[in-house]
Amino acid sequence: MSENIKQITLEETYQMEQNTDKMPENKKGFIIWVKTHKKQLILAGAGLTTIIGIILRLKSKDALETLWDSLEECVKKVPIEEQVALPDTSVLETVMPTRKYTSPTEKFDVSRHIRTMAVGRHHSAEKATEAVALGIELLPNQTIVDTYAKCVA
Repeated sequence: MSENIKQITLEETYQMEQNTDKMPENKKGFIIWVKTHKKQLILAGAGLTTIIGIILRLKSKDALETLWDSLEECVKKVPIEEQVALPDTSVLETVMPTRKYTSPTEKFDVSRHIRTMAVGRHHSAEKATEAVALGIELLPNQTIVDTYAKCVA
């Protein structure tokens, strides 16, 4: 497998050498120089990036410390009880009805809901008046589906 990789690399190198014959002399020299100094250029780029990062961090150190201190003060001001407020479970029990999961063959009721229809379809005039009476604003491709029983034989 490594022979295939070496072979591809050698083929690519050969093609690059063939292409460099057609280039002007100044471009050939530059490409050859880049190829011979590839490792040094990579190290120089990484080193320069690191140095710039260190300089930027040192310059903005005061601003970062100020931001961090203000965040700590904000966290200290809010008591722990207010940070994590748990909802009252009695309210959740009354709001969220429990759903009994049934067998796929057993009948169950589906409540009234809004359905989005396929593109080009629209609701009837009766559904539009029903929606207005309920205080619901329907989009042109929406309709109200009445309550029905599902899985009824």
